Parts: sequence; C-alpha cells; structure tokens
Amino acid sequence: MAIQAPAYSRLFSCIHDEPGPVGNIGRGTHYSIFRAAEWHDVMRRPLPVAQVHDFAVIWDEDHDTRVIEAIEKLYMRSLLSPVQFIGERKGGLSVILAAKFYYGIDDADLRAYQAAVETEVSLVGGDYWSVEIGSFDRSEIDHQTDVGTIIQDTDFRAKTYLRNIDALWHLGTRNYVPPPVVETVHFPTESLFAANRAT
Repeated sequence: MAIQAPAYSRLFSCIHDEPGPVGNIGRGTHYSIFRAAEWHDVMRRPLPVAQVHDFAVIWDEDHDTRVIEAIEKLYMRSLLSPVQFIGERKGGLSVILAAKFYYGIDDADLRAYQAAVETEVSLVGGDYWSVEIGSFDRSEIDHQTDVGTIIQDTDFRAKTYLRNIDALWHLGTRNYVPPPVVETVHFPTESLFAANRAT
C-alpha cells in the first residue's frame, strides 16, 4: 500500500516525501519533491498555457516546514519558476536556480531577482531569513553548477546528491502531458446471461 505524502501546502502538491534523515550526508539531509502549475517559464516569461514545475526541498535534521511559507510567497510573486532546489539551513534560504535562467540574464537582472526574493522572505515564521542564490546545470559542465551551502557537506558530495535527485525526478518546468487514456473493456454480460437462459 502506497503511503500518501503530507499536504504541506494548498498551492502545490508533494509527490515524494522523506520525513526524516536518510543516509549519511550533511546534517540529517533529506528531501521532498513538490509539483506546481506554473504560468511563467523557466526564464520567468508569461505563458499562454500553464506548465508543470517539479522542484525539490532539501531539508536538514530539523525539517523546518516554515520553508513552505517562504516558497508560497515566491510562488505568488511569480518568482518560483526558475527554482530547481530550495532549502533552509540556520535561518538562511538557499535557492538553486536553473543554469539556463542564472546565466541567461544579465547581472543586474539577477541582482534584482535576488532582491525580490529577499523582500518576500524577509520575515518568515517570525524570523528574518537571509538568501543565497546558486545554480544547477544537469549537463556535465560543472562550472555552471554552484550549490552553495544548501547542504553542509563537501561541494562534491552536495552536487552528487542534487544530481541524483534530478536524475530521478527531472526537475524544472515542462509542458503538461495528459496521462494516457486506459480503455475499459465491457463484457456483454446481459447478452451472455440471455444466451445461457435460452439454452
């Protein structure tokens, strides 16, 4: 029997959840995957039709769910679409953006984006949160991936951990594809019964 993921938010759904530390990386590092409908693409351009956006929350040992409030604030301000990974550690919010966005805008726009994020999370759960911005590129070009301090471990182990999550879930925005239609076969039971009665 499948275990239902908790409802952390009314704005987006949790499709995979690790409620506590798994393995031996960082300080109790574990993760959850969330899915939102996005009306902006990864470059934050408006879309005529919403896309699906899967992103990961990286938890540490205290599993501080106030990060959900911070994410909801970003979502309502159309700041979430470039986000691949996000996590809170020691009162700071680490926001890891798609390299396409991070390197696809100029420095002034990146600073403006960070300032907008800082404004939204300036007070979460009664505390001021600092903001650290990083980038993630799923290609093998390592110089476009900077995961900052989202995980308290070596840079190599942190990057490997995030790459493994992305390999499993293929994070980011994408077009919605409806699930395949499963045809139901209906047996003509009444006619079979009638034929049996006739014989």
